[in-house]
Amino acid sequence: MFGEDFSETFAPVARLDTIRLLFVLFALKDWKFYQLDVKSVFLNGYLQKEIYIEQLRGFDVKGQEEKVYLLKKAFYGLKQAPRTWYSKIDEHLHKLGFVKSLSEATLYVKGTNANLIIVSIYVDDLLVTESDKTLIEEFKAEMLNEFKMTDLGLMSYFLE
Repeated sequence: MFGEDFSETFAPVARLDTIRLLFVLFALKDWKFYQLDVKSVFLNGYLQKEIYIEQLRGFDVKGQEEKVYLLKKAFYGLKQAPRTWYSKIDEHLHKLGFVKSLSEATLYVKGTNANLIIVSIYVDDLLVTESDKTLIEEFKAEMLNEFKMTDLGLMSYFLE
């Protein structure tokens, strides 16, 4: 029996109009835009449902070829992998006090005008802008501590 989302693929990608709005915001406010790249993004999530896979050819256990593996974590190629990553980052951002936008599932905000930090998830990248430089350094340190990431620094280009 397949899980209810077996045929679904879900990847957390900010809408292009949201990214454009953020670019306008940081240009008007003279804020900086930073980029963090998550390494092995789809290996970060834990599966919420039981998923079994057959033994791979060449890696089967002799005498136990009829057995299957119960997956505990997501991996590349698994349709549920993007969803598990999104669930994990969503949970962590909420734990840090971020509030998710009601209209954009990949947009998170924390603070107020003077101490505002905005995070947008774009598949395996986090795009971050802020009103106070100390917030960004604290955020980066927290994220680098929790996830394997590369701090790409100031954003210099964006591919749609």
